[in-house]
Formats: sequence, structure tokens, C-alpha cells
Amino acid sequence: MLILPIVNKNRILNVQITLKNAEKIRKRVSFPDAEESEIIVNGKKLSESIYKNSKEDKAALNFIRFNTLHYPRNYLITTKQERDSQFYDVYEVAPPPKKVSEELDNLYGRVLTDMRKEVPGTNKGRYLSFEKVGLDKNLTDDKIMKLQQIVREERDTTKWPTLFEMAGVADLTATIHFIQNFDCTVVADTTIPENSLNDTLKALEVIRTRDSKNLRNYYTMAQKNRDIYAKLSYISKLVYNRPLNLIKSNKQKQKQLIKYKEQLNIQNAG
Repeated sequence: MLILPIVNKNRILNVQITLKNAEKIRKRVSFPDAEESEIIVNGKKLSESIYKNSKEDKAALNFIRFNTLHYPRNYLITTKQERDSQFYDVYEVAPPPKKVSEELDNLYGRVLTDMRKEVPGTNKGRYLSFEKVGLDKNLTDDKIMKLQQIVREERDTTKWPTLFEMAGVADLTATIHFIQNFDCTVVADTTIPENSLNDTLKALEVIRTRDSKNLRNYYTMAQKNRDIYAKLSYISKLVYNRPLNLIKSNKQKQKQLIKYKEQLNIQNAG
């Protein structure tokens, strides 16, 4: 489980990051021609490729892109085996988006790695830092100001793509499109009031334990994730007149699903 800690409205949310276009299609299976933690694309296996020994998260993504270049079909990912068992689960995943930057590929690769390292029946979390994958590298204040200037000075939106390219900020809008491939769900019953966390930190830092250091790192990560997410949301608001709004609770997602089904029923009735 890949977890993004993020400060939001005086709370720290723990948000699970997954791929929108991924579905677990089999549970507790074991195939003779597929090992655990495998990726199979158009009959090609990651374990038999030149990428198999790479320690980089994006290596798996490079393998997938290479083997879907001419035949963009869904591919399969197997999880790790269950504890004390030869069985694993299987995901079916849609082809990945086109490359925008190394940093976004790092993020996508982290999610793929998390799926391959999943142990069915367990709930082990791994923290995700936007800063460590380098997501903030291209979100500079200078580039955002250039984007803002174009949007405010040119009312004809059809001219924006060309102007963005000329100003060297087209990757900002491409980043917003890329980031839409992720599903961001608040993990229930894990929200922490920011005041409570600060009180705990003050108490623990007096005795300088490992716990205080880990908790401080967690809080700092949540703050930096908030700042980077805020930049992404601002870019979305500038160009598309709506905030990013990626992070949702299960309750919000259920309401959204019900609303979608209602709209679909109305359309079908018409």
C-alpha cells in the first residue's frame, strides 16, 4: 500500500495512491508460466527482459512502454505470494500514458513497484514523498508565473497550447493530465489533527528518541506533499478553471459513483 501523507485543513491525511486503470482480476492463483511480482506485456515477461535486474522503479515502466509501443494492449501484474503459500493475485492494467518527465515516470514506477510488492492478506504501508520522486523539480515559481501571464493576457484559449510551448511551460499542463491517471483515496480512520501531532512532537523531542525523529520526518513529508499538491492544483485552476480535486474519501467516491449512475440512467431513459 503506497501512502501519501499530506496536510489538509489542519489535519494530516493518509492517502492511498493506486492506478485508476488497474483492476484485480484474479485472487489466490498460481500459474506455471508466471512467477510472483511479474509483469507480462504482449506475452513478454519483465523477468526475461534486459530490465529485470534494474533497481530503478521506472525500469518496469520502460519495459511496459517498449512492449506496448506498437501494440497498446492491457498488461498483467502479479503480486508477491501470500505468506506460507504459493498463491498470488493478478492485476490487469491499461497501457501507461506517454512520457512527460523523468519525475512523473518515477512516480508511476513507484506505484507499479508497490503493486508487485503487495502481499495479499497483509496491509503494509510505504510512504510516498512527492519531493523524493522529484515531482517539484519542474514546478518552479518562474514557470508557473509564465503560465499565469499567458492565461491572463490571452483570452483565446485555442492559442494557449502554442504559447505554452513557446514559453517552455507546456509540461505543466501535461503534468496535470498525467497525474489524472492516479486514484487517491483517504485511508479511513487514519486522519490525525495537526495540533495533536504537534503536541506529541513537543513531548517526544524532549527525550530525543527514534520515534520523535520518525514522526518529525513524517510531518515534514506531509507538509512538503501539501505544498507540491497545492502547486499542481493552482496550475489546474489557472488552465482548466477547476482545482485538482484528486484526493477523495471513500464516502465522496461513493457519492460520485451514485451521481454518475443517476446521470447515466437519465441519459438512457432519454
